Amino acid sequence: METQEIKKEEVKAINPDQLKKLQDFNGFMDKARLSLGELSIQYEFQKADILSQIAVQQQNIGDLEKAIKEEYGDIRVNIETGEIVKQEE
Repeated sequence: METQEIKKEEVKAINPDQLKKLQDFNGFMDKARLSLGELSIQYEFQKADILSQIAVQQQNIGDLEKAIKEEYGDIRVNIETGEIVKQEE
């Protein structure tokens, strides 16, 4: 029985198992990249939403501080107890 040697120049395609593995790896990488992109977009939307909520709450805090100052004068408030402490000069 004679063994045939395959010359590299004669090979025109990789074997089907190798092709399948390459296609599977490529498919996985495509899905992974897509998932990362979707996560990144989701993150940016959530971040923008939270920053917007923070801005609204900062405005609310400013309005409340102004109302407290108008009612009680220049004071400090213990945030845990609500106790009023005169502002030191």
